Amino acid sequence: MVVLQNRVATFCWVSLVIMLTFSHVAHASKQPNLRQRVENLLVDSVEIYGSQNSNPSRVHNRVLVSEVYTQQGYQLIWFGTSDAENRLQELLHEIADSELHGFSPEYYHASMLESRDANTALLDVLATDAFISQTLHRLNGLVSPANADSQWFLKQREADPVASLNHALTNGVSATLRAMWPSHHEYQLLLEKKRSLLTAVSTVTTQIPVGPTLKLNSTSERVVLLKSRLLGPGTYSELFDKDLLDAVKQFQMSAGLEPDGIVGSSTLEALNATTFSWLERIDANLERWRWLPHQTWSTYLRVNIASFQLRGFTEGEETLGMPVIVGTPVRQTPVFAESMKYMVFNPYWTVPFSIATKDKLAKLKTNPSLLVEQGYEAQPAGVSGFSPVDEFDWTNVSRGTFHYTLRQKPGPHNALGKVKFMLPNKHAIYLHDTPDHSLFSKLERNFSSGCIRVSNPLKLSQWVLTHSGQTEAIPQAEQLLQSEETSTLYLKKPIPVLIVYFTAFADEAGTIVFRRDAYNRDSHIIEKLKEFKRA
Repeated sequence: MVVLQNRVATFCWVSLVIMLTFSHVAHASKQPNLRQRVENLLVDSVEIYGSQNSNPSRVHNRVLVSEVYTQQGYQLIWFGTSDAENRLQELLHEIADSELHGFSPEYYHASMLESRDANTALLDVLATDAFISQTLHRLNGLVSPANADSQWFLKQREADPVASLNHALTNGVSATLRAMWPSHHEYQLLLEKKRSLLTAVSTVTTQIPVGPTLKLNSTSERVVLLKSRLLGPGTYSELFDKDLLDAVKQFQMSAGLEPDGIVGSSTLEALNATTFSWLERIDANLERWRWLPHQTWSTYLRVNIASFQLRGFTEGEETLGMPVIVGTPVRQTPVFAESMKYMVFNPYWTVPFSIATKDKLAKLKTNPSLLVEQGYEAQPAGVSGFSPVDEFDWTNVSRGTFHYTLRQKPGPHNALGKVKFMLPNKHAIYLHDTPDHSLFSKLERNFSSGCIRVSNPLKLSQWVLTHSGQTEAIPQAEQLLQSEETSTLYLKKPIPVLIVYFTAFADEAGTIVFRRDAYNRDSHIIEKLKEFKRA
C-alpha cells in the first residue's frame, strides 16, 4: 500500500509556505505557468474545466502530483516534445484498455486529454494525475478491501506512484503500467470471459417464466424456452429430454448449484440472471485479484472458500487438488495468508469458547455421558488436570459462568480427525482431517466453524513433506496416521498457504466457472465499485 502519512502530514504547512512565497517562486520556475497551476491545485481542491465549461476534471492526487513536478523541476512531462507526446499516447491507450478491467476512463480524464480542451499546463497535470491513479488502482484496486469485505485480511501490494512514473519516463509508460496488473493467468482468463460476455450483452434473452419445477420427462412450453437458452436456437419439442438434462447439469455446475438436473427456483433464478449480473461478479473478482499481495512464492497451497477446493502449486503448476469443507455463513472462514509450520498427528481438540458455550453446553446438561463416549473432558479454571465431563454438574452453568477448558481426546470421534496442519494466525484457523467424510460428496461444503477440513489428509501430508524437503519423513507420517500416538512434526521449510474467496475462477481445465456467493460478499464489493464510479 502507498505510505502517504508523511506526505499528508506536511500538507498544511506546505500549503502555508506556498501561499506566503507564491509571488517569488512563480518567477523562478522554468515553467512558471505549470508551477503556478500545480501550486494552486495543492492549495485548493479545484475542478478543471475545458473551454466549453463541461465535463470538469478533478485532480485526485494533489500531494503526489506536486511531488512529481517538484522532482521534475516543473517541466512538462506529457507535452512539448515528441517523446512526451508518445508518452501521452501510451497513457491514453492504457486508460482505454483499463476499461475492460472495470475502470472508468473518465476518472482518468480521458475525454479532456484526448480533446486537449484546456491549457497545456493543466492538461499535463491531469495526465500526471491519471498515471498516478492508474498506478494505485492497478496495484491496490479501485476500492479499499477494508470498506468492502470485513473478512479480508491480506496485505496489499506496495505502491509508489512517483517512483513508478520515474521508471516510466525511462522504460515506457505502457510497459510500466502493464506490469502492474496481477500476473496470474487466472486474472487474464477472467478478462477473456468478460470480453466474451460483453459481446453477448446485445443479445436479447427471453426470460423463462416462473412455474412448476421442470425435470426429466416434464412437458411444458417453458421447456422450449429452456432448450433455446441452453442448447442454442432451434426448433424444439416440449419434452424435457436427456440432452436437456445434461445441459441443465452443466449449467448448474458452472453456476455453483447442485447438479441435479432439476430446474427449481434457484436454477431458474440463475438462468434468468442478466448478462450484466455476470459482468458485475467478474468485476468483483477482478478487484479481489488486485487486492492480493505481491506473490513471491511459486510453491504454495491455495484454498478457495467459495469453490470449497484446496489446490497445491509447484513452480506455478498445479500438483495437488482436493475438496475441502469451510465455515458456515454464520462462522465464516476469513481471507488471509500464513505459512504452515507443523503438523500434529492424533491431536487433542481444545474446543473454542464460543463453540463450547453455544454448541456443547446444552449437550453437557442433557447427555454428558454421550460426550464422554466421544472423548470429551473438562478442566475447571485454576485446577490442574482434565476429568471426564460427566463428573461435573452442568445444571446451573451458563455462558457467563462457563469457567472451563473443554477438550476432546484423540480417537475415532475427534473433530480434527487424525491430523491437523498448523499455520499459526490470529484467526485460529487451520486445516485438519475430519471423522465424517460423507459431507465431501456435497457440492456446497460450508459446514465447519471456520477451520478447513481436508478430504485427503494423507495426500496433503505427503505433498507438504515433499515440498518442505522432508520426503524421508513421509513413512513416519503414514505410520502416525495409522497409530493413536499424539506427535508433532515440524516442517524444515514452511509452506505458504493462501486462503481466498473467488466466486468466479478458472477450474483445472482453465474454464471460468461461477459459484454461489454463499457468504454474500460479492454484493458489497459490487456496490462499493458502483459508488466509486458515481463519485
